[in-house]
Amino acid sequence: MKLKWVLTAVAAVVVALVVAGYAVLASLDVEKYRGTIEAEAKKATGRDLTLAGPIDLRVSLSPAITVEDVTLGNADWGSRPEMVKLKRFELQAALLPLLTGEVRLQRLILIEPDILLETDATGRGNWILQGEGADGAQAPSEGGGDLKLSFEEVRVEGGSLTYRDGESGQETRVLLSELSAQAGGTSDPIALAVQGSFNEQPFVLEGTVGSFAQLESGPFPVELTAEAGGATLVLDGVIAQPKSGQGIDLTVSAKGDELGDLSALAGAAVPALGAYDLQAKVSQQGESYQLSGLSAKLAGSDIAGDATIALAGGRPSLQGAFTSELIDLTTLTPADEGGAGGGGAGGDAASPYVFTEEPLPLDGLRAADAKLSLQAAKVRLQDKMELDNLQVTLSLQGGHLQITPLNANFSGGAVAAGVDLDGSQAAPPLAATLTVEGLDYGQLLQTMELDDTVAGTMNVDVDVKGSGGSMRAIASSLNGHSEIVSNEGVITNRLLKIVAVGLGDVLGPLLGGDEDARLNCMISRFDIKGGVATSKALVVDTEQFTISGGGTVDLRTEELDLTFDTATRQPSIASLAVPFIVTGTLKSPAVAPDPVGTALGVAKAAGTVINPVAGIGALIGSQVADSGSDNPCVVAVDSGGASSQESTVESITKGVGGAAEGAAGAVEDAVEGVGKGLKGLLGD
Repeated sequence: MKLKWVLTAVAAVVVALVVAGYAVLASLDVEKYRGTIEAEAKKATGRDLTLAGPIDLRVSLSPAITVEDVTLGNADWGSRPEMVKLKRFELQAALLPLLTGEVRLQRLILIEPDILLETDATGRGNWILQGEGADGAQAPSEGGGDLKLSFEEVRVEGGSLTYRDGESGQETRVLLSELSAQAGGTSDPIALAVQGSFNEQPFVLEGTVGSFAQLESGPFPVELTAEAGGATLVLDGVIAQPKSGQGIDLTVSAKGDELGDLSALAGAAVPALGAYDLQAKVSQQGESYQLSGLSAKLAGSDIAGDATIALAGGRPSLQGAFTSELIDLTTLTPADEGGAGGGGAGGDAASPYVFTEEPLPLDGLRAADAKLSLQAAKVRLQDKMELDNLQVTLSLQGGHLQITPLNANFSGGAVAAGVDLDGSQAAPPLAATLTVEGLDYGQLLQTMELDDTVAGTMNVDVDVKGSGGSMRAIASSLNGHSEIVSNEGVITNRLLKIVAVGLGDVLGPLLGGDEDARLNCMISRFDIKGGVATSKALVVDTEQFTISGGGTVDLRTEELDLTFDTATRQPSIASLAVPFIVTGTLKSPAVAPDPVGTALGVAKAAGTVINPVAGIGALIGSQVADSGSDNPCVVAVDSGGASSQESTVESITKGVGGAAEGAAGAVEDAVEGVGKGLKGLLGD
């Protein structure tokens, strides 16, 4: 009985205290405390808090307070006086849960909040208040446990958030037409609905996330859909440790009708490449993120695979293995960037050089490490020009880039290439190799709908080394060789006329009509030392005429010094077969006939054309022109001018007099190299 009376008395005291407290609060004139509140805020933050509008306090077991026209001062270096401006603030909280350390907000409403976050020129943020560390982290409080926060409704109407970078002056702005977050209790999921704009681009976000209880202990589910810039983004999964942001396991998808519509959201120009569709599962372990089941489609191209991004250590590291059915470079390259002048060795119109002096982006090579592999069934380089069965591995370690091996099939031929560029050194050394075996250029021309009368195959071998911080520096220090070899094929004189543009005054009489002609052989061989490419063999031989030549291309100055001799098997126009010279530069070559000299004579005088070419010049005037029984390409090989491998000699010899598949691509490389683009003969 005593216990009953004790409990009754305690209850009566509690009720009396509550009633008394309510009576005191109900009669409280909060206007009297406006100055006290502002002073305490100044003391706590170092900023001026101004409560300019009326303050209304409604007392109950769920007390509510309303404040209008609120401002919080900015840092003294800020771009405007206020960091926060708020038209109206409404807050209602449950009173009794405070006894157990829980802050349960029944309603939080912000009307037209205007928040400015900015940095100064040193990167210091205006959100760093007095008493906070340089990193903006609040100093730990003394005593007491963490308060548990939950809400039933949060609503923002007509809000704006602006971020201004003090160093660049760039601004990012988010406008909120409406934000609504609702939860039935601490164990109920939170429903989100947001409408607004990002950098003047409308967006909508809706979905659900985990409850406050799950936010505290995890796992925290996420199911959100956002629409912006014509894109639909979906996040679905869980975060195992939401308070620390660890244990991410989300499925991510993004799709849209036009990639270029994302430009405004990205704050930079995004090329208009058409529709896109991306899906991947993103998981996290420590500072490592895994992308598994990656599937991306863009502008007719596709790629799939898995990748890992590790952020620990001195620089990020990316590893991945990818596959593709089609990579269409013709659609992935914007129209205004797809020309030949888009960079690399193409130079610019103002420069007198082909090889650009623009520094290579070596800093980018040092920014991250990577090891990537790709297998693509088809890579479309140009319209109707494709690589098949591409296999390539890329390794980047400390600025050292290696692309090897790169294997593919191209127009019936097998392509193998490799690049080694050590960007970690002041003058980065470069080594590049390219071999092509059995390239069917007749098939290539037919596929490209350029000519269906050509047949023949060719082999290419390029092996060069150089060093420097630009393409021009590398070309000026180049060492190695380039070689193009083609045996017998079928070619039309109509095509020879096209590729001999610029040599009409010299070769016009030799080309004859438009009938097909037999291509006996073609060889282009340059040895390169110290940036000077010296021709060891340069021969085009058809059943009507032969062209042989030699000389040098100085890659340091890009000056040309080449001499050619011509001969015909048609006695009626034999007197029109005159030698010619090519001078000028790679960018502006000059071709002129040399009717008073001969290639053999010039070779002997200048010493720039070695015996094989000189020997061919002699053969043109005697053996070849008279009987047509000897192949000048074989002479060049046998004399040591081109590759002396026996297989090359046998290949050319067996091709003489027989019908083979293909021709034209080799002649294009040879004759165009003679006239306007000798860089092609160097294997560039």
